[in-house]
Amino acid sequence: MNLHTHTTYCDGTASSVDFVKKAKQLQWDYLGFSAHAPLPFLRDWAIKSTDLDKYTSEIRDLANLNQANIKILCGFEIDYLLGLGFPALEYKAVQKSDFLITSIHFVKNPNAENPSNQYLEIDGTYSQFLLALKSFGFNLKKLLQAFLDATHQMINDTTVGVLKIIGHVDKIILNAAKTSEFGALENWFYDELFQIVQTGSNSYDFLEINTRAMYKKGLSSPYPKLEFISRLHYASVPLIINSDAHHPSELDGSYSTLYQLLSNCGLESIVKKHVKF
Repeated sequence: MNLHTHTTYCDGTASSVDFVKKAKQLQWDYLGFSAHAPLPFLRDWAIKSTDLDKYTSEIRDLANLNQANIKILCGFEIDYLLGLGFPALEYKAVQKSDFLITSIHFVKNPNAENPSNQYLEIDGTYSQFLLALKSFGFNLKKLLQAFLDATHQMINDTTVGVLKIIGHVDKIILNAAKTSEFGALENWFYDELFQIVQTGSNSYDFLEINTRAMYKKGLSSPYPKLEFISRLHYASVPLIINSDAHHPSELDGSYSTLYQLLSNCGLESIVKKHVKF
């Protein structure tokens, strides 16, 4: 199963039909599509608002066509922007989806006077991350705190009216961990994040274990890291495994490796848990 899937409607590299074919080969029960929802500023990796109806119709048609073999769900990955909430909820197609993966890709610029530069991308290239860090006076803790603040607000936001999945909740470490300062801040960061996730657990349905960090970014752990997954599991935080696939070959990307890692840590029950939608 995977509910985090990107097609050519956003930044994926294959059609929805190709993903369905692969999922059926894998004999999966569920496949969810999660196009990056439109943003209030231009990003080439988000679906165009003019394509929303076409996208949802295509996924719904595939769901009806394949209902005897696999359950196909139509969703979106939707950005939370501090101060704006979930801007894409203005679109009915987003409101009426089967599920939403809520994510933080941007933090609010503390120095922005120009509205077009109000939000800073933190999980793109390292150069983009450094520009964000510069806006925080090269103070990594302040940038991490901004990310935590946005995550706290996102988790506790109650405007999502469908199944709510928290996406790659510690993704900022992809770039933050490359800095010399992160080692001294890592325990503080994860302790703060744990409190946010645990206390807000009534405001979402699942928190995602995302394997893209392993098969695409070269990391040894998924998002979030393995030690954090263990803390979440023993705190009874509901978890779901996704691959964040951008090509059919990635649908089960690093699943077998993750299963072994979880088993080694005594967390087999996460893998064996049968989620139904």
